Amino acid sequence: MAESDQRRYPVTGFILVGFPEHQDLQSRLLSLFLTVYVLIVLGNISMLYMVTTDKRLHVPMYFLVANLAAMDVVLTSSVIPQMLVKLVFNIKVILWSNCFIQMYFFHSISAAKTLLLTVMAYDRSVAICNPQHYLSLRRDAFFVKLAGLTWVLGMASFLPPIVLTSIFPFCGPNEVYNSFCELLSVMSLICADTISVKFINLILNAVFVILSFLTILWFYIKICKLVKVASSEQRKVLATCIGHLLVLSLFFPSMVLYSALFYVSHSLPIIHIAFALVYVTLSPLLSPIIYILAAKEIRDKVAKFIRVQKVFPNVGSTVAVESH
Repeated sequence: MAESDQRRYPVTGFILVGFPEHQDLQSRLLSLFLTVYVLIVLGNISMLYMVTTDKRLHVPMYFLVANLAAMDVVLTSSVIPQMLVKLVFNIKVILWSNCFIQMYFFHSISAAKTLLLTVMAYDRSVAICNPQHYLSLRRDAFFVKLAGLTWVLGMASFLPPIVLTSIFPFCGPNEVYNSFCELLSVMSLICADTISVKFINLILNAVFVILSFLTILWFYIKICKLVKVASSEQRKVLATCIGHLLVLSLFFPSMVLYSALFYVSHSLPIIHIAFALVYVTLSPLLSPIIYILAAKEIRDKVAKFIRVQKVFPNVGSTVAVESH
């Protein structure tokens, strides 16, 4: 189709080429994503409930964990429900406005989560390396302000490139080779020079991914230097880093691989789609499990709940005996 003909029929929606058309495979994917989404929502909502209702968990570390759980719910809810609708009703088209709304929440919450994980590393660094200063920060609700700032910066940061992308002309084709609307996937359909948006996107990714990673690394280098001379109390606090490190090991590799694949021209679209789904689901699914296993206070609360509900009544007593 000539360019003049394309401009007579501007794109008003996008076709998400995310899954194969095989009916048996689609039904299996529906079961898989529905199960994963339910587990993600239940796990993270449960984490939020435990932190907000138990006074023992009203400390900066668990407040940040609760914010992480909220972000994971929003992140997955911006992507998976639309995928489920597509699989159930075989709807291939997403409206232009819905696509950009989904894109905004996906990128904004991803950025906010990256910043929050950096704040969590700072929280552990101060708690271990400078406990007296940490007590004053707790009293001033400093980490509450930092957590709020991660939400604000995350929601504001990717607004410029997404708004800029939305005002560019989309003349066709309108097939997005992904299972949801993502900035680089949609940007490839623009029939104009997008160097300005690509530059902004590159800078934002560098700030949020590279700078956050280096900052987290610096905090943990400080912690490691203290290990040999740490007091017994500091070594107890040191154990609380395990959950954060495990979450980082899930989040950053999947995000970096997912982003890097867009710059590898010979990679297959199905590989992009697979890594996108891993990025959206893996960390939100496993984070609540990691913190339940890594944090004694949360383990005790879960065990108490199980015992009160008389589900596996010996679990609570077993945990109580082991904790002494």
